Amino acid sequence: MGNMADSFGVMLLVYTVRGIFGFIDYWIIFEKFFDFPKEKWKNTNWLWIVFFAVINLAYRPVMNYRPKYICLIIFGLYLIRIVPFLWAKYGLNPSYLLIVLFYGNLVDCLGQNIFFLFLGKMNIEIYPSFKVDISVLITEVVVFAFLMVLLLLKRVLFLKICFTKLTVVEYILLFLFNMFYGLLEATIFKFETVNGTMRALSIITFSLLIILILHVIMIREQNTSMNTMIGNLKEPMKQITASYIEMNEKNTELRRFRHDTKNLLLALSSLISEGKYEQANSYIAKMQETMETTKIKEFDTGNFIADALLESKAKAARASDIGMTVEGCIPANRVEDVNLVILISNLLDNAIEAAKQVDGERKIEIQSILRKNIWILSVKNPCVKNVMIRENKIETTKENKEVHGFGISNIERVTRKYDGELQLSCENQVFTARATIMLTA
Repeated sequence: MGNMADSFGVMLLVYTVRGIFGFIDYWIIFEKFFDFPKEKWKNTNWLWIVFFAVINLAYRPVMNYRPKYICLIIFGLYLIRIVPFLWAKYGLNPSYLLIVLFYGNLVDCLGQNIFFLFLGKMNIEIYPSFKVDISVLITEVVVFAFLMVLLLLKRVLFLKICFTKLTVVEYILLFLFNMFYGLLEATIFKFETVNGTMRALSIITFSLLIILILHVIMIREQNTSMNTMIGNLKEPMKQITASYIEMNEKNTELRRFRHDTKNLLLALSSLISEGKYEQANSYIAKMQETMETTKIKEFDTGNFIADALLESKAKAARASDIGMTVEGCIPANRVEDVNLVILISNLLDNAIEAAKQVDGERKIEIQSILRKNIWILSVKNPCVKNVMIRENKIETTKENKEVHGFGISNIERVTRKYDGELQLSCENQVFTARATIMLTA
């Protein structure tokens, strides 16, 4: 009786430690290496942590001592024990289930190799499957150490990496490939007739498989930033291209107008000499209207790309009855065009989206200030209600996400690249985003 109590105590201890390291491993992966949106912490999240702990501790006792149908239930719950917590913290996303199954299977296969290499022939069996559990425990500790090393390398800026979000099909294929190879490897090691060379080749092949999988799921941060940048530039570049085409058409019309100016002035002089003043005034008004419609640039900040983008955004704002004013100059050739487009487009997209929600006066005020090697770009817009800002971060309510949430990280990335900062504020239902850029020589 005492031996059984001791073995049960060891079992609970092993699964307590496994649960702690397993939970921390998943938390590090999702919090530090994936870029999933985070929900506001709720007290109900503790319920899912308790659920994780209960299923984790109940797994081995049930699998060893309970009827088969209960084992199947607890086995299924054990595989997905972390998923409800992830859904609560990072949003309801079905892909989390596949990610958990994939990483869980990866840990099990690594644990299987540790078992075959080090623990399989040891004469230690405190309870059924003790050595298997210890193998997986060692694997989870090794994974924790590996993740901590990656975090340390990221912190000292030696290596910038993150985990890529694969498609559903890719996760399924990797999961099946890894699982089937794990079963094949288990079969190879099960039979004593298999020689040592085959076993060694099996382990080497699995090691190469792990390296390949890591190469697939781990990507450098600069590649992620490049893909994000390309995605962010698609729409603004379309808008700039459309503005260039429109400017070119206006320029053509203006050249035609200038070409006909001599004849227009002769006609106007004839009307005045004949005393047809009303007709002359009407003629002048039409000429002014033509001059206004053929005005090439609505904005003149000193930066042609910025002017084109501002004109495009102003057109989009007018479509929603939003006025837009621009004051000041925008530096040319001192900020990379790509970063300039990302900065301006994201600031104005946020402002336009927020102003659309307002029932009263809709007006976006843009102020650009140049002071030696400092450029300050300030964008003000009205909002439905004051936005909660804490530590220069927008409180993540649903309304705030829809109105001001998107693009902030892109803006911050650009400001940091130029040793600047982004300051957010909201007073009297006026939201202000102030980006400071340290200009290059």
